[in-house]
Amino acid sequence: MYVLKHICFFLSIICFSCKQAIQNTEKTSIAIEVAKPNSKIDTSDFEKYFISKNLVELSSFDTTIKVSLIYATNQNFLKKSLYVGITKCYLPKEVILKLIDAQKFLKQDFPDYSLIVFDAVRPLSIQKKMWDELDIPNSIKINYLAHPNDISLHNYGAAVDVSIIGENQVLLNMGTEFDYFGELSQPKFEKKLFLQGQLKKEFLANRLLLRSVMIKAGFSPITSEWWHFNYTNKITAASKFSLIY
Repeated sequence: MYVLKHICFFLSIICFSCKQAIQNTEKTSIAIEVAKPNSKIDTSDFEKYFISKNLVELSSFDTTIKVSLIYATNQNFLKKSLYVGITKCYLPKEVILKLIDAQKFLKQDFPDYSLIVFDAVRPLSIQKKMWDELDIPNSIKINYLAHPNDISLHNYGAAVDVSIIGENQVLLNMGTEFDYFGELSQPKFEKKLFLQGQLKKEFLANRLLLRSVMIKAGFSPITSEWWHFNYTNKITAASKFSLIY
């Protein structure tokens, strides 16, 4: 209900469809080089572990979806690689198939666009490291990181962090970078920020496009991060998928 009400609100104000809003990619794209993990890292041990937990690798099913695991680089909020040995997108097969559906829905209207995955399965040990090392108040931190004791859907491979790459292989501008810690990144503040002129209509249209294809594929957005989408809830995830330590 939250998503439907807010999408309807934004579309009524913008007065044009996401497709029309994004036709001019020069206005809606941001020339950010996609982070590339260290290709020299041997991922075999992690791959064996993930496979033993019934996770599958995205490119085995779809090679058109881009992957740039931000936490395998130093281009993240801790400024260092956290995923030593993890460079590929691993998820449960049914999550992979829904992600492929979202890619198909995106390309139906925008053949030159592609989803890009910034984070997929996240081991609980990495979740704990993120929580412990991020030096901001817990009251702010909890908006962007699940406390390790609560477990994140990422720890089951039941959530993905994604965006869209447009023409010329540049990221569509969503109004903030990935992992921006502030109100501007939070969908629950989009109405206020749009009316205040802090979130441009082009950037909002890009968010709505991303949200629409992910929802159509069966994912659910959250109110605190424009890039994060859940495949299911924690109870279902715990019953269907393995917790990745």
